[in-house]
Amino acid sequence: MGNDRGEELETRNPSVSRRTFFINAVMGFSLFSGIALMASYFIRFLLPVSRVKSTRKLYVGDVRQIPPGKSINFTDLKGQRLNIVNTGDEFIALSTKCTHLGCQVFWRERDRLFFCPCHDGYFDARGNVVKGPPPAPLTTYKVEVVGQSVYIFVDEVHV
Repeated sequence: MGNDRGEELETRNPSVSRRTFFINAVMGFSLFSGIALMASYFIRFLLPVSRVKSTRKLYVGDVRQIPPGKSINFTDLKGQRLNIVNTGDEFIALSTKCTHLGCQVFWRERDRLFFCPCHDGYFDARGNVVKGPPPAPLTTYKVEVVGQSVYIFVDEVHV
């Protein structure tokens, strides 16, 4: 017959030391954390979170700086160039970037139109296309007049 002691070792459950248990627990937790992190990125990829837009109110100037029929250029905090026009009835803020190829548009006071010199495009004081190749109107921004102060509202994008 065989060794009693050898048979006893084979049938007995081996005990796990504290060190082995701790190492296995740390490795298991690390594996679980890594998989959970990968899953969260995968879900973000499949279902992107929409960007939250907030609006910032910027001081443009005094009403007397923009008499009826005139306009002024303004650069917002992001470096975007805008044009604020006084139509006589209201103030309108428009992007100075042409919707055709992104060229700089200029206000022609005598014609009361915005002109894009790149391809002879014209926009009215409200930014609508009047003539030329631009496919869409200029981007407009909300304007508010408080007392004698003119403000525009520009969007900030936060992730």
